[in-house]
Amino acid sequence: MGYRTLIAYVRNAVELERIVNAAVLVAAKTDRAHIIGIYAIPSPVVYADPNGFVDATMIEAHEARHEENAKKLKGLFDAEMRQYDLPHEFRIVRSNSGIGSDAILQSAFRADLVIAGQPDPDDPELSSDPAETLIFDSGRPVLLVPYAFSAPPEISRIAVAFNGKREAARAAFDALPLLVAVKSVEIIWVDPPETGGQKANTMAGTALAEALDRHGVNITVKQLNSQGLSTQETIRQYVMTNGIDLLVMGAYSHSRLRELVFGGVTRSILADMPTLTLLSR
Repeated sequence: MGYRTLIAYVRNAVELERIVNAAVLVAAKTDRAHIIGIYAIPSPVVYADPNGFVDATMIEAHEARHEENAKKLKGLFDAEMRQYDLPHEFRIVRSNSGIGSDAILQSAFRADLVIAGQPDPDDPELSSDPAETLIFDSGRPVLLVPYAFSAPPEISRIAVAFNGKREAARAAFDALPLLVAVKSVEIIWVDPPETGGQKANTMAGTALAEALDRHGVNITVKQLNSQGLSTQETIRQYVMTNGIDLLVMGAYSHSRLRELVFGGVTRSILADMPTLTLLSR
């Protein structure tokens, strides 16, 4: 078992280095991984003058800028992949919208894992292309790389955030190729509810651990007491203080609208990501 086809979605040179580092870490834990770098050229956003005419030079400038960027990124990507001696290719695709991630969905449908960058609020190129598009529409697990990412020597400790819901279970099994390949995996459950006098983690969490153990995963179950903190902050602190290299979690157990209005664990982690994070829905 392993990830064979990895999509590495890159948008600029700074992000490319982080994405490549993450792809290399994943490839080191699986056999025969083929890495597909993708750059998406979004449709230009242009405005007509009062007479209804569009300035063609704006479209030409948009095309020239993105074609130059694509060529540069292809060169950087190919050089990095050759350095690590990894099978690879680079694709340049076009989006029918102003959002580049829309264009990579067809490639994502045929991949095992999509690797993309966390939205960076300080970089206009990286903040206007929401990760939610990939999480909701690709149908694949998405590995998000923090914009303040410092690559560990390897992925050796993984935490699976579990809450007894479908999305969390999906994420755990989508991450199996990595779970079976690392030294330590922990299922963490923040404030599990009481069920028949027992904490739910002694049942659902342990049952999940048993299922993963049958695949050869070295796994333990841990109950986390929030002690008044939010669920997301409890998870974040645990990850940061315990040397976790990869966080696995379900995305948007509540509706996207509800999380947008009221906030939630997914949106909070997306905004302040403590480590590499694999999300599934």
